[in-house]
Amino acid sequence: MGTLLRLKEYLSSDQPDRYECLACSATFERQPQVCPNCGGYDIRSKEWLDSGGRPPEKRP
Repeated sequence: MGTLLRLKEYLSSDQPDRYECLACSATFERQPQVCPNCGGYDIRSKEWLDSGGRPPEKRP
């Protein structure tokens, strides 16, 4: 994917929640250091997760 397409996708308002807490599945527009819902520290960009919502270290 070209750089301009990535930038357009990143800046689009289609997906305002770009980050997800892996402990409680809460979503956020910006990445907090600690999840305000559960206090978890593992908050990742949805781009880093596979289609099943798994981070790279938990993929088969």
